[in-house]
Amino acid sequence: MRRRFWLFAIVASCIALPVRAADAPTPGQPQPAATPAAMEIGRSVVVINDVDGQSGGGPAKHIAVNDDIVFSEDVTTGDNAKAVIEFRDGSTFEMGPNAAVRIDAFVFNPEESTSHKALQVAAGVFRYVSGYVSSDQNTQISTPAGAMTIRGSVAEGIVDPAVPNFVYLGEGNATFTNAAGSSSLQPGNSIAVPSASTQPIAADAMPAPVAAQALQAIENRLPPRATLTNRPAADDAWLKRTGAADLVPAAEQQRQQAAAISRPMPSVADRGRLVGELGLMTEANRLELFNGGQRVRTAEQTAFLARVAREHPEAAETLRRFNTQSRALHEASVNRGTAFVMRGVGHAATSAEVMRRVTEASKRANPGAAAAIERHASESYHGNDRGQVNRPNRPEEHPAAERPAVRQPNEYERRQPGGTGNERVQPNTGERPVRQPNTFERQQPGGNEHAQPPNRQAPQQRAQPQRPPPKQPPAKKPPPKKEEQH
Repeated sequence: MRRRFWLFAIVASCIALPVRAADAPTPGQPQPAATPAAMEIGRSVVVINDVDGQSGGGPAKHIAVNDDIVFSEDVTTGDNAKAVIEFRDGSTFEMGPNAAVRIDAFVFNPEESTSHKALQVAAGVFRYVSGYVSSDQNTQISTPAGAMTIRGSVAEGIVDPAVPNFVYLGEGNATFTNAAGSSSLQPGNSIAVPSASTQPIAADAMPAPVAAQALQAIENRLPPRATLTNRPAADDAWLKRTGAADLVPAAEQQRQQAAAISRPMPSVADRGRLVGELGLMTEANRLELFNGGQRVRTAEQTAFLARVAREHPEAAETLRRFNTQSRALHEASVNRGTAFVMRGVGHAATSAEVMRRVTEASKRANPGAAAAIERHASESYHGNDRGQVNRPNRPEEHPAAERPAVRQPNEYERRQPGGTGNERVQPNTGERPVRQPNTFERQQPGGNEHAQPPNRQAPQQRAQPQRPPPKQPPAKKPPPKKEEQH
C-alpha cells in the first residue's frame, strides 16, 4: 500500500512539473502587457453620494475619491450625487445629479504641447475648466443637440430631454455645431438648442434673463466651489504614473485609444427635474425663440422678451458676476494645472534633458508663466543631474541668428584710406581693431608691415619713405700760393 502511494505521488509530481514550467515566464518571450499608461486619463477628486464608473463591457463599480478614471469610461451620478474629475493636464470636469458622461478621447503630451479631449454628455449639468496651456489645444463636448468645440476656456451646460440643451462659454472661444448649422460663442455668450436638427441661434439673440436663470440652476446643482479648491493633493505614486503617461507620444496614445468599441450611452433615471427650475427656458422654447432659422420675430415672441426684461432687471448683473467668476476660475485652474503637470513629469522624467524639453515647450505655450514653470521643474525633478534642468543652453545649441553679431564697418570707415569694407570689425572686446594696409601702402618701401589703427595719426603725419641725401658739389681747392722772389 505504501509503495502504491509513493508511486502515485511520483507520477503526480511529474505531471505537475511541466504544468508549472509552462505557467512560468519564459526568458525572451513577450510577457502579458499591463494596462497602457496612456489609458489612465485622470482621477476623481470630488465624490458626493453615489457615483459609478463602467469601462467597456465590464460591470459598474463605485467610484471613491482618488480613484483612477480611464479612457472610454462611463461616469454616472445618482440622485443628489455630484462628482469632479481631474484630467492629466490639470483640467477639471464637474457633474451634477443624474448625469452621464463618457470620455471619448484624451491625448495629452506636454513635450509635444498637445492636448485634445472629447467628452459626451448624455444627461445632467456640467462645467469644464481647462488647466495646463498647450500650443495645440482643443476640447469637444458633445450633447444630443450638437457638439461644442472649445479652445482653452470655461464652459457650462445643461442636458435634459425636457428642455433645450444649454451651453455657456465663460472664457476662451467656442463653436457649437449640429446638422443644421453652427454658432460662434465668445466669453459671456450662451445659447439654447432644442434638437440636432434645429439651427443654433446667434449668441446675441439669447435673452439675458433666460441665460441667467439657467446658469443659476447649474450653480445650484454642481459641487460648491470651495470643495473644488480644497481637492485632495495627488500622492507621489500617482504623480509618477500620470507623469509617465504624459510622456507617451501623442501618436501612440491615439493608437491605444483607437480600439475603443462603440456602445450606447448609459441611461439615467429621474430626468426632467430641471423643468421646474427653468421656467423661462421652457416658455421661450414653446414660442420657438431658439430656432436659428427664424428671421423675423412674432408679436408673441416680442411681448415675451419685453416682459421678462421688465420682470428680471437683475439678469444683466447676474451674467456679469458669472463672467467675472469664470475668469478667476480659469486663471486659478491654469496656475494649478501648470504646477500639477510639471510635478508629474518631474517624478517620471528619466533625465534632466527630458525635463528641460518639457520645460521649454511649456514656456513657449505659456510665456507669462515662464518663471513658475522653471521653479516647478527644478523643485519636482530629483535625478542625479537635477542641476542641469534650468541651465542655459550651450553655445552650439544657439541658432546662428542668436550668436553675438560681428559689427560691419559703417560708411565713414569704408571711406577712410584702406577702408575697403573687407576689414572684420571685432566685437566690443576693449581693443581697437587693426586696419590692414591698402594697395598704395603695400607698394611703398616697407609696405608689408601692418598699418597703424585708424585715426591714430593724421594722414599728413604718416612716415614718408626715406630718400638718399642730395649730393654735395666737390669743394674748390684754394689756388696755390706764389713764391716770393728775393
